[in-house]
Amino acid sequence: MEKQTTQTAPGKCRKNERGAALITVLMISFLLIVAAAALLFAASSNTSDVTDASAEEQAYYAAESGIQSVINVLRGNTVLPNALRIDTTKPATDPANKIDYLKAFKLCTSNTSCNCATSACSSSLDDGSRLSRWLSYDTTYTDRVILGASTSATQPTYNPRTGFAYKVEIENPDNVGNIVSYNTVGNIDNKGVGNPRTWGSLSISYVPRNASSNVSSGQAVTDFGKFVITGSGTIPTRVRFTVSINMTEPYSNIKVIRGYIEPGTVTNASVGSVRILYDSQVYIITGSTITLSGGVIVEDTEPTMPDNLIRSGYQVAPNAPSVSGGQTPINASITAPEPLRLLIRSTGFGPQNARKQLEAIIQKNYFDGLSAPSPLTLIGPPSTTNPNTVFNFDPGTSSGVKYNGKDVQLKAFLPPIGVTNDINLAAINYAITKGPPNKYNGKVFGTPTNIADELPFWLQSTTNLNNTLQTLKDVAKASGRYYGPGVTPPVKDNYGDLVTAKGITFIDGDLEFGGTGGGILVVTGGLTITGGFDFNGLMLITGKDGLYRKGGGNGNLQGNMIVAPYLPGNLGFGFLAPQYAIEGGGTSEIVYNSNNVGNGLDALSNFVKGVAEK
Repeated sequence: MEKQTTQTAPGKCRKNERGAALITVLMISFLLIVAAAALLFAASSNTSDVTDASAEEQAYYAAESGIQSVINVLRGNTVLPNALRIDTTKPATDPANKIDYLKAFKLCTSNTSCNCATSACSSSLDDGSRLSRWLSYDTTYTDRVILGASTSATQPTYNPRTGFAYKVEIENPDNVGNIVSYNTVGNIDNKGVGNPRTWGSLSISYVPRNASSNVSSGQAVTDFGKFVITGSGTIPTRVRFTVSINMTEPYSNIKVIRGYIEPGTVTNASVGSVRILYDSQVYIITGSTITLSGGVIVEDTEPTMPDNLIRSGYQVAPNAPSVSGGQTPINASITAPEPLRLLIRSTGFGPQNARKQLEAIIQKNYFDGLSAPSPLTLIGPPSTTNPNTVFNFDPGTSSGVKYNGKDVQLKAFLPPIGVTNDINLAAINYAITKGPPNKYNGKVFGTPTNIADELPFWLQSTTNLNNTLQTLKDVAKASGRYYGPGVTPPVKDNYGDLVTAKGITFIDGDLEFGGTGGGILVVTGGLTITGGFDFNGLMLITGKDGLYRKGGGNGNLQGNMIVAPYLPGNLGFGFLAPQYAIEGGGTSEIVYNSNNVGNGLDALSNFVKGVAEK
C-alpha cells in the first residue's frame, strides 16, 4: 500500500504578507505624529492667543492708569516743581500755578514745551493737551509716561516689547472758552432798575451794557455799563447800588456787583469829591474771573462807617468817578470760563507693542461748587409757624469776634454775612450796631447783604438741599465717616484734616464740637461749639437749632459756614428761620477761603461719567 505524505510550507503560503506589520506600524506612527503635531500646533496657537490677550489686557490697564493719573492731577495732588511753574513769580501753591480744567485744556499751561505769551509749542507732540507739565513723560520715548516712573532723575529702564506706559490727550467737549456774552441791569438806592437817584439838580444814573467778549486768548478787556452824573450838588450820605451781570454764554448765571456811591460834592458833572467804593475788585462767575480796574483796594482795620461797619473793598482812583463828561464806566477784564467737563483720551501701551485706547468724560463735581455767596450764609425766612421758629442772630459782644468776606486766596471780597431776605438783613444790622456809641458787636469787614439772587442751585430750595445731603451722606458712608442717630461721633480733632482742608464728616443729628477739623462737616441737627476750635473748609448745619457757641477760647473758621434749617420729612414746608448765636469770651473769626472750600470737594470732584473703548 502506497503512503502519501502531506507537507506544510508556512513560509511559502505567507509570502505575500511580508512587511505588513511594518506598514501598520508606520501608519499608526504617522497618525500619532499627525495627532502630536496638531496638538503642538493647537497648544502653540493657544499660547500665542493667550499671550496676545494678556498683552492687550495689560495695555487696557495701562490706559486706565492714564485716566486715573489725570484725575489725580485734577484733584490737586501733584504740585508743580519750581522749574515748571506757570507763573514763576509766584510759589507753586499759588492759585496761578494750581491745576484747573482750563489750565489742563490750554496747551500753554498744560504742556512744558508751550509758551502762553507766543501761543507756540516747540514739540510736535503738542497736538493735544497732554498735561506734560504735571505728568513725567519719558526722555527717550517722549510720547508716553512710563508706569512706575517717578519725578526723580533715575527712571526705570523701558522696553516697548516688555514694558507698560500710557499717553493722554485732553479735549474740551463743550467747546467752552471763546465767547462770553452777558447783559447788565443796575439799581441805585433801591429806586428801581434804571431809575436815577437825585439830590436837587444833581442826578446819578446807571447805563446798562449788552456785550460779547472774545476770550480765546485767555481774557478780554470790557466794561459792565457806566454811571452818569449830571448837574451839581452834594451827596450827603452813602448810596448803595447793585449791578447784576446776567451771563448768557457759555453758561447761564448771575453775579451781582455791589458798592457805594460815597458822600461828596459835584460841580457841573466834573470831577469832585464823590467816589465809588465797590465791595470787591474780583468776582467769580461760573469759572470766569472778573477783575475791576482803575482803582485801589481799601482795607480799614476799625469801623469807619456810621453803622460800625469796617470799610473795605475796591475804590476807584481818588477824585473820581467822573472821567469824561460825568461818565464812569465799570472797566474790567474777564477771563475765559473754566469748562465743567473734560474728555480724556488715554492710550495704553503693553508688551509686544499692544495698544488700547480709552476715552472718558470727567466732570468737575456734582454741584458746580459747594460754596455759598458769603462766608457766613443764613438761609431762611424771618419766622415760621408750626413749627414756630423766629430768626435769631447774636454775633457776639467781643471785639475779638470777626466776620470777614475777603478771600484769603484771591483779591475778592464777599459779603461777610449773607441772608435771603431784607427783614433778616435789618435784624443783622441792628445786632451789629446796637449798644453804646463807639461800641459794636463783633468786627464786620464789609457789608452784610441779601444774597438771595446769588444762591447756587443746591441752596435754592429744600428739595435741592436735601438731594445734596443724600449725596454727601453716600460719600461719607463710603468713606466710613457717616454717624447716624445714636452713634457716638468722632473724638476731638478727628473731623477731617485741618492742614489740607480735606475729608468729609456727616453727623446725622446734634453735635457738640470743639477741636480741629477740615474738609466738609455736615450736621443735620444743632451744632454747639464749646471753647476753642479751628476748622478749614465748609460747615453745613441744617437742624432747626442752628449754631450756638459757648465758652471761651479762640475760634477760627477759614471757609464757609452755612446755616440752612429745614424739615427732611416735609420739604414742601420750606426753610425754617435760621439760628446763630455766640456767647462767652474769647475770639472768633469767620474768613472766606476759596482754596479750603475747593479742597473739601475732593471726595465729590472729578468723577468719571463714562468710559468708552476705542
